Amino acid sequence: MKTRAITLLILITLLNSCFYAYYPQTGSTTYRPTQPEFIEIYSGVPEQEYVVMGSIAADVIGDADASVNHLKKKAAEMGADAIIKVQITTSSTCGGTGVSGVAVKMKPKAVAEVQVQ
Repeated sequence: MKTRAITLLILITLLNSCFYAYYPQTGSTTYRPTQPEFIEIYSGVPEQEYVVMGSIAADVIGDADASVNHLKKKAAEMGADAIIKVQITTSSTCGGTGVSGVAVKMKPKAVAEVQVQ
């Protein structure tokens, strides 16, 4: 009976947990944390210049919104401004949704020079 209870507890824990992975770019800089609600999501690449921080992925029980929100939270902890090349996958075996991409830090936009006449 005790073995069944422990097995059930482990199974519930595994089904309710999230998987998260971050693979930093070699020689990447450490940044201050940002706010998850300001993390931009791109399926491609933005026009603005950026610095690659590294690959990032999350696998969460639930829908795509839950996975993206979890990924934004982790990217913000690293100091990212955006996640580019985002791909979403679903798993029919456990009802989870995976999302992966590349965490980036946006370079400041160039200020237009003012000409004096």
